[in-house]
Amino acid sequence: MKLLIITFITAVIFASCGKKDDVKTTDTQKKDSTTQTKTETKTDSLQQKNNAEGIKNISYEPGKLPAAVKYDGKIVAGARWEDKNGQNVLIVCETEEKTSGDNRSKELFAYQYIINGEDAKQLWKVNDFIKECPVDVALSLIPGSITITDINKDGIAENTFLYRMSCKGDVSPDDMKLIMHEAENKYAIRGTMLQIMGGEKYGGEMKPDPAFDKGPAGFFAYAREQWKKFETEKIGE
Repeated sequence: MKLLIITFITAVIFASCGKKDDVKTTDTQKKDSTTQTKTETKTDSLQQKNNAEGIKNISYEPGKLPAAVKYDGKIVAGARWEDKNGQNVLIVCETEEKTSGDNRSKELFAYQYIINGEDAKQLWKVNDFIKECPVDVALSLIPGSITITDINKDGIAENTFLYRMSCKGDVSPDDMKLIMHEAENKYAIRGTMLQIMGGEKYGGEMKPDPAFDKGPAGFFAYAREQWKKFETEKIGE
């Protein structure tokens, strides 16, 4: 009789332990499954975001260009990237200063091309210049001002750059221009640099192009930020 009772109690204990282990294993499996699902969802979301932005392989060097890319002057800077339009290249070029008698001239060019192997399609061209200036000439890209962005996240990159220009015989502020493109669409800010000399401020005008009013949200805010980043020039400090 005692043996029978001991056997019964032992069976109950083993049954209870087995049931507890089964429940624990199931909870762990559920937890692992939930963690895996969250990880997959986060990864998928990140991939969708990257695919939506669609801008990749950004390089702030124009690299080797096919013969189909035509330009004037000498390349001083550029960028290359991929978006929904394909392989893009931006190049900014300047000519040497030319003198004719007492007059001086210089030009700046910028281009965006879509590259497909050895073929190239020009999306736009910018040409600015100072001609027959009887005093000092300045016309040059502002170093470090080229940026590639996708502000509205439509998979087509914006490219932005700034340059300065003047024809003057004094130390007044240079003119400054910001050019932004999203494919063929152009946006610009024109004005003067903010010059600080002897504790006094000169210039600092900024005139946005009306195209910003009809452009995507965020374009002007970014352009203004870039303008403010490069507008200040300190003289004699």
